[in-house]
Amino acid sequence: METGQKKSSVWLWAIVLIVIVAVVVTGLSRNKASNETIKIGGAYILSGSQALVGDLQKQASLIAIEEINAAGGINGRKLELVMEDSAYDSKKSLDAYNALKLAGINYIVADGSPVVAAIRPVAVKDGKVMLVPGATTPAYFDGSNLSCRIALTAKSFGPGYAQLLAKKNYTKVVTFLPDNEYGRGIYTEFSKAFEAQGGKILVSEFYNAAGNGDYRTNITKLKTVQNEAQAMVVVQVANTVEPMLKQISELGWKKPLVSDYYTIQNPALKNISLAEGIDYIDYEYTSDVASNDSSRAKSFKEKYVAKYTAKPVYLAASHYEMVTLLAEAIGKVGDDPQKVADYISNLKGYKGITGTLSFNNDCEVERPAVFRTVKDGKYVDLQ
Repeated sequence: METGQKKSSVWLWAIVLIVIVAVVVTGLSRNKASNETIKIGGAYILSGSQALVGDLQKQASLIAIEEINAAGGINGRKLELVMEDSAYDSKKSLDAYNALKLAGINYIVADGSPVVAAIRPVAVKDGKVMLVPGATTPAYFDGSNLSCRIALTAKSFGPGYAQLLAKKNYTKVVTFLPDNEYGRGIYTEFSKAFEAQGGKILVSEFYNAAGNGDYRTNITKLKTVQNEAQAMVVVQVANTVEPMLKQISELGWKKPLVSDYYTIQNPALKNISLAEGIDYIDYEYTSDVASNDSSRAKSFKEKYVAKYTAKPVYLAASHYEMVTLLAEAIGKVGDDPQKVADYISNLKGYKGITGTLSFNNDCEVERPAVFRTVKDGKYVDLQ
């Protein structure tokens, strides 16, 4: 009888020990999980012809992450930004994505049409959430809410150019666009809209987007129809924007230029006088503190200026927007990519710092474009 009691006692203590070990292991596991950072991947343009754009991307993202972590992180977990260089190149973009994937990252912020067009299919297939602040490419429309975007797209810019030209009564133009995902996408949407309203594109030149900054051959071809043309639609998002505008003038192009936000507020355009008189398509967001700014928008602009001694143009503000929006989504629904995508794509009337955002089932935002002009070195609403 005593032997049986001893055996029972041994089994009881064994069970108690197992329970204690299980509780300790579970507690350690939970503590470890709570201490792990939530990693965000940045497929940023850190080298090449648009490296200055990459600076805007990472600078604004880091401000967002610093703010979030200073406020306690997301449910107690800190955010960590892991950056890889996309170099504004489709092949290098895939290399950047694969490095982020290997690091176990589920949320990727990327920009630049060639970049996001290359990454999107594999990211969606892998179940990652991909967030795009500024790229316009039509290739991003895919029906999946895992691929989110808050930018004006080619479907906005194309008709936008047509409307801007109609506003000026221009019916005959030439186009000078980069030979890449961005330029081709813009041309496709613009030509459809412009021709539908009776316009005619006399000559189209697509330049090497990764070229050395010599555009004289392209410009000379465009000049052959200058007498008939009423304007030139020109886009340059690389760091050779100043040489391009100088060459257009030096080679004797006299007709008006029509452009976009990415060209006029290109961080490589230091001499704004080169853009004087150019009408362009822009976001409603402005880098100056405005009277109608929310407290968040005002705070971001002031922090950016204080830290980087430069005004935060849309390409910076939109990355701050995406990181803070992602953090909010994870905080609401947890660290689960599909739940995060569902949360974002269901947002309507979200008051962001770059405007009011309402997403559709494709996780795309339809937002208004505005027309502005460069007058006396300032960006002025076009009347």
